Amino acid sequence: MFKPEKMSKVRITVAKKHYLEALAALQDTGAMQIDPLDEKARGMLGNAENSTYKSIADYAQRFRALERQLVPKPPKGKISFSSIEDLEKEADSIDIDKKVSELSTSIEHIDARRKSLDGIARICSSLEWFGHDLAILNGRSLGSFVMSGKDLQEAENELKALHDKVYIMHDKNNTSAIATVRRGSEKDFSRAVSHLQKLYVDSVPELSGTPKEILASTAKEARKLSQDRAALEGRLNAISDAYFDRVSAIREGFDIERGKIEVLTRMGATGSAVVMEGWVPSEKLKKLRSLLERITDGMVLVETLHTKELPPTKMSNPVTFKLFEFFVRFYSLPKSDEIDPTVMFAIAFPIFFGFMVGDFGYGAVMLLGSLWLLNRLKHPKQHSRLPKKLTSFVHMIVSDNGLRILAKSIIPGSIIAMALGIVFNEYFGFQLPYTALFNVELGLPTLLVIAGWIGVFMVSFGYVLGILNKLAIGEKKEAFGKVGWLMAAWGFVIFGLNILHKAVLGPSNPMAVLSYVLLIAGIALIAFIEKIGSLMELPSLISHILSYTRLVGILLASVILAEVIDFIFLHAWHHSILLGLVGTLILIVGQLFNIVIAMFEPGIQGARLIYVEFFSKFYSGNGREFTPFASSRKRTVGKFSLDVEREGQVAPHRH
Repeated sequence: MFKPEKMSKVRITVAKKHYLEALAALQDTGAMQIDPLDEKARGMLGNAENSTYKSIADYAQRFRALERQLVPKPPKGKISFSSIEDLEKEADSIDIDKKVSELSTSIEHIDARRKSLDGIARICSSLEWFGHDLAILNGRSLGSFVMSGKDLQEAENELKALHDKVYIMHDKNNTSAIATVRRGSEKDFSRAVSHLQKLYVDSVPELSGTPKEILASTAKEARKLSQDRAALEGRLNAISDAYFDRVSAIREGFDIERGKIEVLTRMGATGSAVVMEGWVPSEKLKKLRSLLERITDGMVLVETLHTKELPPTKMSNPVTFKLFEFFVRFYSLPKSDEIDPTVMFAIAFPIFFGFMVGDFGYGAVMLLGSLWLLNRLKHPKQHSRLPKKLTSFVHMIVSDNGLRILAKSIIPGSIIAMALGIVFNEYFGFQLPYTALFNVELGLPTLLVIAGWIGVFMVSFGYVLGILNKLAIGEKKEAFGKVGWLMAAWGFVIFGLNILHKAVLGPSNPMAVLSYVLLIAGIALIAFIEKIGSLMELPSLISHILSYTRLVGILLASVILAEVIDFIFLHAWHHSILLGLVGTLILIVGQLFNIVIAMFEPGIQGARLIYVEFFSKFYSGNGREFTPFASSRKRTVGKFSLDVEREGQVAPHRH
């Protein structure tokens, strides 16, 4: 739980006649990351090739195009294919390509024509005041444009200089105008009006009839096109009902087969065997070896290689804490030989967040907001009442999955905020008629002491983890360097406590002597192991401990701001109804503003305290992620599983 999964470097040598079956097992189980063979091995071995690549790629391309043209349907169940031959036989039985292509092309043509009609209707709608045949507006020597918008009058003024090249007519209300331009003068016209941002210009197409007549005919044609499109969609939908499930499963099957062949570029081969190397989670190695031996009739050799190469990282955390892997990855993926701090982040972040919010009302709003957002993401609405610009802006910053993670991560912190709100007797800054177990403002000195000791604990714990991590990977010298930093930290802490308590700083005070010993010994260790230059970081050691007092600062700022808003609201009603209404508006806007601050500031500062003041003591990151050779199956069933009881329990092949 506190370390990434242990990995083993393996080499698999499998008989050539069984290698595709072995690859299928690796792909279905996702148990191995296949790495390219090193240069030396490549020089000794030939390339592992497969002559069926082009055929499989063609099938995959054909069914991907066919799937895009069909109407998506939810899966009725997963389909299994016993072999590549079975998959190809099923693919050859599908003969709807021509019919689907014709229907899709017809629908595209209708859509293009409807778009053209919409443009014609838009132009004619703005020209209903023009009661003449539009054919007179275009010819060999003339072309016409329709203009509209707030800059219409300014456009007419700009075009007066082109009176010999441009003739303008406009309606009585001056909402639109026709600019008839001599052929060859179009560039002059465009230059004259191009700087007007609130002017809309459309070219009048070559049409016959008055605008009203054309509008009537386009409306009739549009209705006919809609009927034709509905009929075509009905036929396409019927085909999709019958075939989409199979087409999608076949496409997925060929994509998986193509993945097997593409990975061959990382392997080597002899005349009778195929060789691959990569990483396998150690706990899966025994089961994987057993599976490969069984499906290849024992014609496989799985060797564990001894290497100094750092394995890739596969994080392994309980489901309860897995959510917070996102935040650790955001900082940096851990190396496979160092401590995974996910659990520590999952515990510390909600506590820091809830402490800094410290209000029952704000915590309740955040909890309900998070639950609403999770429900909205799970059940999205087609027509949202939220402004489109707001939702577009949010999605530009973070994806739906990111929003889901953020909402879930806020829930435990908001619950802690509600609990502390009861302790502090803080409800949107108001106090209920009971005595607070702890008053934030009156207990400020105590809160600062608590925050200080939290800082001491987090910094010390970080150095302890750093020591353990260095010892675990055999870097004993570096571990002693961490011991030096830990001693220096406690030397500063004890010395600071002596000053705060106004204790004697001479030899008569054992605690003062202890602080000197720890400081001198710690600084000496740091200078010896990490060189003199590293002593420049000593001031940051003190600042990192004191930095945790921001927990109290943000809490106090939120409480005081809420109380000021509430004070204005209550006293406004004592003067007049008008001021009371203004005070109510200030209360609503102010509390909303404070809630936004209470959500973002504790979140940012809580994560910062962990990233900077805690992680920096033991965590380096920059790990290489474990990327197994695996298939993503949504429509098909795999043949192999490391769990023998589950293997073979597949859905029947449906036709």
